[in-house]
Amino acid sequence: MAITRVKDGRVVLTGQLSTGTYSGLENRISLFDGKYTTGYRVVDFRIAPKVPSATYEVTAKLSTEPKSAISQFNWQDVQEIAWAGWNFTNSSSDLEYLNIREENMVIEDLWISLYYSAEAIDVNYEIILEKYNFTDWDGAAVIINNLSQAGPN
Repeated sequence: MAITRVKDGRVVLTGQLSTGTYSGLENRISLFDGKYTTGYRVVDFRIAPKVPSATYEVTAKLSTEPKSAISQFNWQDVQEIAWAGWNFTNSSSDLEYLNIREENMVIEDLWISLYYSAEAIDVNYEIILEKYNFTDWDGAAVIINNLSQAGPN
């Protein structure tokens, strides 16, 4: 994973992962700085296969905990915060899909999972984050929100 700082408070993460993984070290993006007064909001999330000219249908999601149901989106689960897709209809007019939970905030870890129904393929990702500072009480509330109301994975 490469980290590029665009400007103060904005971070761009880029990397490449294989599909079919969800809880390995390669899926974990550690954002925790040891304090509960710093958080990151996902503002953009994009994926593209290593070979974008092939007819892959890839899905991806970002979550605050690893999710084993990587082929499914669950918008009811507060731990899932962003969902992306590539080439859903195999036509050039619908190559990308993106949905980001408006009120997302990540303090500790961000997990990325990628799914393709056939063999494992390599997929590129780009995640753009905005950095926020807040009181430790607000940070505790974010952690509770990310964990207490989560649906099944």
